[in-house]
Amino acid sequence: MRTQNFWTAALSWGSVALWLALPLAASSQPRFDLRSTVTRLPTTVLPSHVQLALDLDPALDTFKGEVTVQLQARQRVAEIEIHAKDLQAEVAQLQVGAHGQTRTRSLQVQVDAARSTWHLLPADGQPIAAGRYRLHIRYSGQVRRSGEGLYRVDHKVRGQPARMLATQLEAVEARRLLPVFDEPVFRSVFALSVLAPQGLEVLSNMPRLRATAAGTKVRHDFAPTPPMPSYLLAVTVGRFDVLQDQVSGTPLRIFTAPGKREQARFAMAVTQQVLPFYGRYFGRAYALPKLDQIAVPGTRDGAMEDWGLISYVEDALLYDATRSGPDTQRGIFSVVAHEVAHQWFGNLVSVASWNEIWLNEAFATWMQNKASEHFHPEWQTVLRNRRGLERTMARDASAATRAIRSGPVSEASVFEVFDDITYGKGGAVLSMLEQWIGEETFRRGLVAYMADRAFKPATAGDLWFHIGRVASQPVAAVAASWTDQPGLPLVQVSASCEAGATVVMLKQSRFAVGDPLPGGPWRVPVRLAHGTADRTVMLDGESLRAELPGCSRQPLRANAGGRGYYIVEYDKPLREQLAADFATLPPADRAVLLSDSFALADAGRQAMAAHVQLLRALPRVQDASRTTLYAMAASQWRRLDLALHGTSAQAPLRQAGRALFGPELSRLGWDPAAGEDSEVQSLRATLIERLAELDDAPTIAAARQRFAAAMAPRAGGLAPSLRGAVMAAVGHDATAEEFDAMLAALLAADSQEERWLLLGGLAKGHDAAQADRLLVTALSGRLPPNISAWLPTMLANDPQHTARAYAFVLANWPVLAQLAGTGPFGGQHWLLPNAAGASNDAALAQAMLEDQRRLAGEAGASAAAKVASTIRMRQRLRDREAEPLAAALPGVTQP
Repeated sequence: MRTQNFWTAALSWGSVALWLALPLAASSQPRFDLRSTVTRLPTTVLPSHVQLALDLDPALDTFKGEVTVQLQARQRVAEIEIHAKDLQAEVAQLQVGAHGQTRTRSLQVQVDAARSTWHLLPADGQPIAAGRYRLHIRYSGQVRRSGEGLYRVDHKVRGQPARMLATQLEAVEARRLLPVFDEPVFRSVFALSVLAPQGLEVLSNMPRLRATAAGTKVRHDFAPTPPMPSYLLAVTVGRFDVLQDQVSGTPLRIFTAPGKREQARFAMAVTQQVLPFYGRYFGRAYALPKLDQIAVPGTRDGAMEDWGLISYVEDALLYDATRSGPDTQRGIFSVVAHEVAHQWFGNLVSVASWNEIWLNEAFATWMQNKASEHFHPEWQTVLRNRRGLERTMARDASAATRAIRSGPVSEASVFEVFDDITYGKGGAVLSMLEQWIGEETFRRGLVAYMADRAFKPATAGDLWFHIGRVASQPVAAVAASWTDQPGLPLVQVSASCEAGATVVMLKQSRFAVGDPLPGGPWRVPVRLAHGTADRTVMLDGESLRAELPGCSRQPLRANAGGRGYYIVEYDKPLREQLAADFATLPPADRAVLLSDSFALADAGRQAMAAHVQLLRALPRVQDASRTTLYAMAASQWRRLDLALHGTSAQAPLRQAGRALFGPELSRLGWDPAAGEDSEVQSLRATLIERLAELDDAPTIAAARQRFAAAMAPRAGGLAPSLRGAVMAAVGHDATAEEFDAMLAALLAADSQEERWLLLGGLAKGHDAAQADRLLVTALSGRLPPNISAWLPTMLANDPQHTARAYAFVLANWPVLAQLAGTGPFGGQHWLLPNAAGASNDAALAQAMLEDQRRLAGEAGASAAAKVASTIRMRQRLRDREAEPLAAALPGVTQP
């Protein structure tokens, strides 16, 4: 009944949406209306309830299923079209009536493989009249080896082989598990039962109602879900340990492979923090009667927010105090906070189509940052986020970008919208809009949005309607300028003192790295700060004149607080004043200035030597932000090193890098002090890895002294925060014995985090024979599929091995593509682009585009175009800066 009410409300609501919308709302962002929602399946037939029975055995590569879908034909139709992929139908029937009056019609199944659908036609040749029906299908399917659909996970428990089954149904993989209306707009109640071998645990979205013996098997029946999209359905079968607790009356469980329960305690503590935090923020408690989470020991990547049963790759959920460093804790907090936020954004309120997926992912990113700032202010989230945004902004400044809301999304390339534009740019734009509107006003708008769209699909228009109504501001129009066009603005700033006031002149254009790009203007809320005065002004045209009271001697700052998604270019007097006062600026403003300076140099708007000169100010910073600023500089140095690879400038660049980062590592020392800040520990590891990349012999020697302790971690031994850095540093110049030790440990590891640490060290080496041995390991079958598929990428991150890794992927494409799968992030479509990704040669970029088209087809075109654009930008930087930077470096790197 709740589902039927949902559809009735949805159909009637669209007729009044425009009447209620704000006058300034963007016409391209209408409120939800089923009649105008673009779908692949016709909306003449709507599902409401799905009864699914699965017969699952981890020992088998096949499974059986039986599904009954309650649906409504809204008009007479000749057939029912439903999503199904790699399934074999045994029986298909359409039933109508009840209480002994049931009439059954056989259906013929016509498979449309190109559209991943079945056309179900009545065998009697007569149309299906408008009305309510039950669609009954018995079928079988295949268990996947890669991490999508229903997939198997081969792993080890105390050295012995084990296997479990798990699901990853986002984005368009539910159709591999059952015939289903597999689009976000079709919300249905799911009632699941699973037949599984005795002794195995079965988990799903809702609590188990009963377990009934059935011969050598057990039938597990679960409570029905609320109405939800098909991609949120989840089922897992295997043997687990479980950590149990509760918060605010909600039972919490975290499932792990046997023997790893204690590693889930940090994630449990995070869940107990963020679940009630979000409930208070949204004015609405978590909607389900329990929240389970599971650490999958291999095969999958990332995490998935399935309602009531969130699944993670192990290293995103488990923390081992003897092996894991502070970055692991920070990562776990971020991922758990992100996935729990989805229980509201994405699950309680779902998107109307994949075109609007940013509503899920950008808001979950924004909420995870809000939770990080709230519970861990010491993590410097705003500064760290700016560091992470640098690559997103660089892509957004190229022709290979897209709008956050980029229009119709094809199912074959739906993975394209799960990218840095959706997550990174989307979250940053929300943070900027929140700063403009005000935190409490923004929150009240979201509360209204949640109340209105709970258990229903939504669009951007729904969101901006509610926030705009609360704010009494043209929020929809401002937001549309950021979500509905690609790129980002360059804001040029100059200032003068006139009649006792500071007059600020602002000018905007589209920021581009490379050839000029069309676009803009944006409605830019620019936060200005000068002395004790601060003000947000709306730059909604090409230029704006603004005034601030007084003429302070302190430097004027645009994008004060660092939450704006734009690049600031100051005129020469302001730039020089900011550089001179760098150490006294607020921390977030330092990070923005450093980030913008690199972006401007990357775009050729200033010499890269001028940016390196700015880095001389880092040692003068004496507060906690110093760690993040050095980490940002280290990341920028890595990008420069890649661009200048193979040029005469690389050697002086590396020497300059050693001069910049070496003294900071010496200041920190190798041994963490008792009670040391986690940011300091993180920076120490970053500096060790970067100095090793810069061929710093003392760093590599010091790491080698600690190698044995890194390989045999124990309580009271080498600090866990150093283990990955030591492996990476030794890996650059590994002896045969050191390489063999890491490779043997990689093959024996039963921890996903441990595998990545070891692979990070193995992939750093310069020895060609060792690189070839590592590549062969990818095809050995001795590693989880996701590790095997990513191994060539890890090796290709060293430009010395890019050609080798690329040739390996070309030669072994069919096997690697099967290992990578299609997954929520594109899987196989990234194999070739990533293998070329560290190059600075536009010729390789062009070859990669052609190879990708031949091997991956049009579905892989976007991934290839993004990486090709990065390579070309890198070559432009190389051609422009190699000679002048080599000449300038000796004079600008000594503080």
